[in-house]
Amino acid sequence: MNRVVPVVLLAVVLGGCARVEPGNPPSAPPATTTSAGGQTNDPALQSAAQALEPMLKSKFHGTYSGLEVNGPDGVIVVYRVPDEALDRAVHEAAPDVRVRFKQSVYPLSKMESVVERLDADADYWKSQGVQLTTWGPAPDGSGVNVTTVAGEVDRPKLVERYGDIIRVTRADYPVPVPKSIPATPTR
Repeated sequence: MNRVVPVVLLAVVLGGCARVEPGNPPSAPPATTTSAGGQTNDPALQSAAQALEPMLKSKFHGTYSGLEVNGPDGVIVVYRVPDEALDRAVHEAAPDVRVRFKQSVYPLSKMESVVERLDADADYWKSQGVQLTTWGPAPDGSGVNVTTVAGEVDRPKLVERYGDIIRVTRADYPVPVPKSIPATPTR
């Protein structure tokens, strides 16, 4: 299954991945950007996030939801179901980095289990006329983001099968960019 890197305004998200319907190309990851607040992809923050993320996924799978690097603010945001042991472990692993903890609704492990069910059910949804385009855990732990061609119209069917963890938005299938453009018009 292809993975898409979700674009989050001025943040690099490391906690979640989204799926793309087979046969449709993933979109490109965001480039390094800058703003008045500073560089978004601060190397020190990126390094700390890359060290924290695997530790949080393995040791705190029941409470860890995701994280983002907020370069303009110079902080790593950790989304988690409240867990004092997780908070301590983050401060011990990255003592020189500013960290902000935000409460989430679902741990990553719960969201990933729903994503796996969506993966397995892709053909079922096609047979039901529901055109899924992307799906994956919300980095802030608020649920599983599902994009369909019809959008909110499909939400009741998806919620019936997976519960209120599902958040639905509308978007068409990604359209690939042509590999080359002919020099002369063709007929």
